[in-house]
Amino acid sequence: MLQLQIQVMTALTLLRRRSDRSMRRVRDERGELTAGVIFLVALAVAAVAVAAIVIARLNSQASKIPE
Repeated sequence: MLQLQIQVMTALTLLRRRSDRSMRRVRDERGELTAGVIFLVALAVAAVAVAAIVIARLNSQASKIPE
């Protein structure tokens, strides 16, 4: 079991180093702005999807109410 844990930790360390190197290579100020905008757009899309689901459920429940 210890050997497996060591292998997993080694793999995670290597992946982290690799991602750190690639992020340093890619990162600049313009990239940070782009990443922020993409994140905000993703949040907006998620909010619209949640709103659509809530509205659809409310409409389905409202149609069940007798007049």
